Amino acid sequence: MMRYLCSLGSNIQPEKHFREVKQRLASLSSSIRYSRAIQTQPVDIDTSKQFLNALFIIESALPEAALKQSFNQIEILMGRDRSDPLSSQKDRPIDIDILGIITSEAAFPDVPDYLHSLTADLMPPQGVTS
Repeated sequence: MMRYLCSLGSNIQPEKHFREVKQRLASLSSSIRYSRAIQTQPVDIDTSKQFLNALFIIESALPEAALKQSFNQIEILMGRDRSDPLSSQKDRPIDIDILGIITSEAAFPDVPDYLHSLTADLMPPQGVTS
């Protein structure tokens, strides 16, 4: 099993879409741990709508490319037009990204600055190891 650090983002009905995506992600793994969700300003997108963002760790036997395909399929089912070459620059119901593979709790993959405060939510309590 691999442990992947991933991110969620939405700026179209974000609370609704976060509830839905968590249900859909549960079909991929029984081991998912979420950070709290925070409001962030848009990055590399021309919009006035703020984003709701969160991090999560998912355990999966799938290789990274297959997991990303599963995430893309969820995005499509939730209304994102991934066939649009400009989809990364538009408002979206959901965005699911793999940030990297976790090799130890002390060494998370790189996290965008605007999400960095959420990494502490995913760390085990001090003195507890997994």
